[in-house]
Formats: sequence, structure tokens, C-alpha cells
Amino acid sequence: MNGGMMKRFLLVFLSFSLVTPLGFAQKKPISRTQLDSIVQAKSAYLVDVLTGEVIFERNKTKPYPPASTVKLMTALLAYELKGGIEGKLLVESSDTRVEPSHVPLIPGEVVSIRDLFRALLVGSDNDTALAIARFAGGSKERFVMMMNDRATRLGCQRTRFVNPNGLPASGQFTTAVDLMKIFEAAMRISDLRRICQLPSFVLDTKAGRQTVKNHNKLLGVYPGMGPAKTGWTYASRHTYAASATREGRELHLIILNSPNKWIDAQALFDYGFANLPRQQEEAMRQLPQKSLTGPL
Repeated sequence: MNGGMMKRFLLVFLSFSLVTPLGFAQKKPISRTQLDSIVQAKSAYLVDVLTGEVIFERNKTKPYPPASTVKLMTALLAYELKGGIEGKLLVESSDTRVEPSHVPLIPGEVVSIRDLFRALLVGSDNDTALAIARFAGGSKERFVMMMNDRATRLGCQRTRFVNPNGLPASGQFTTAVDLMKIFEAAMRISDLRRICQLPSFVLDTKAGRQTVKNHNKLLGVYPGMGPAKTGWTYASRHTYAASATREGRELHLIILNSPNKWIDAQALFDYGFANLPRQQEEAMRQLPQKSLTGPL
């Protein structure tokens, strides 16, 4: 069997291992060679949180469009600037001039900041990103400048933001290693971590009552799936920042420019949990405990 046929066989095998809908069956561990054949993302980065060791990397410093994973930086920076997710916001007309994926917000209505953060990270609504950016930064333009400054202070070397929602824009890019820094900084904030793993929530606005469902199709389905942020545009293809935990070991994963992040993520997490770096008792004792309790 040649290399092309082997790759197609592995992809078909992995696809048929899914149980309806998107559930996952137990599979035998795959080799690194098989993993390289299965994972189609142009860039991927998998890290063991406990040890900090890199389990898998591919083009980790090559820049790609981030799509809606940008909203992780929007949430992180707004949270830091405002000191939390409390309060209310008066929607302005400039907040609503965006499509697709919007609440939609209506100019003149008052919405809670907590609901906006949930709509941003769970529903990936683009109008909420504009509203939060204006609220936290004074204007969208000033907030974007602050996003780039915050990325630099996080150590991101090849990241540039042009807008707060990740819609296609010339000159907007990130790398897997940079996005990992942003994701990990956001996940250290318990409010944001909890929101990113909400299966759904009920949103009441002037547009009506709606149940907003998390775009992460692996949540509640893939064993150990935790908080994540999804992204997709025609230009970026699938993007993903995600966490999964099993038996106390947490893995963080970044995927950029993938034709199918669900298959890529499953294969990478499966491989990671089957090949965990040797844990050290001292590192385990020092691992910070994250509280996932509290109302949202």
C-alpha cells in the first residue's frame, strides 16, 4: 500500500470510528507516523500542561489567519481592563454593523456584560466582539491597538490583530505557538475557562429569547473534553484552541488551517494521552488547581 492509499485508509478508518452523533469509540493507539498521515492541519501544537513538554508540533511558528480564535484575546483583554464580567452595556449602532454570526444586538438596548462574554465565547457572535471592544477600549480601533500590545507582552512574536472578532482582514494572523500563549492566559481566568466549556446558555435580548449552543462539537462527546474556542472562515479554514483532561492530566491543543479540526483534534488528543510525558511528583504538587464552580 503506497503512502497516498495509506493516508486515505487511515482517514476513512478514523471517520468510521465516530459513533453517532460525533461520539468516539475506543481505538488502538496510533504511531507517530500514522498521526502525521491523519492530521491534515497545516499547523498544530500539542502541549502537556503538567510538564510543559511539547507532544506534537507542526509549523508552530508559521503565521495563519486565526478566525474566531481571536475572540480569546478579546475576552482576555476586556476582562483584564474591566476587572471581570459584571455590569451592563448600552448597545450602539456601530456595534451592530457586522455579519454573519451575530445575536443580533439592537442599538439602544441594554445587555449584561456577562451575557456578552458568553455570546462571544460560546456563540462566537461577531457583534458582541465589537460591543465588548468599544466598551473596554473606548473604541474598536483603540482596543485593537491594545490587543496587539497585550499579545507582545505575552511573548507573541508573529501575531497581529486587525479586528476583535476574527473576520477576514488583510494582515491579521497568528501562529500556533502564539495562540497557545493567548489561550493559556485566558484559561488561567476561571470565569473565561468556565464560559468556554458551557454547552449552551439562554440569551434574552430585544431580538428575543434564544438558546445559544457551543460551537465546539467535541464538548460532551469526546472523553475529557474541556474549554475550547473554535474558528472558521473560507480564508482560515478550521482553527481551534482546546483543552482536554483525563485522570488529572491536561493537554492544550492549537490547530490552524485544517480541513477538519474534529478529526485532527481527536487524533492529536488520543495520541497525546497515549504518550504522556513522565509525570514528576513535584510538578504534580505544584500544579495550580482551577475552580470550575460558580454561577454563569
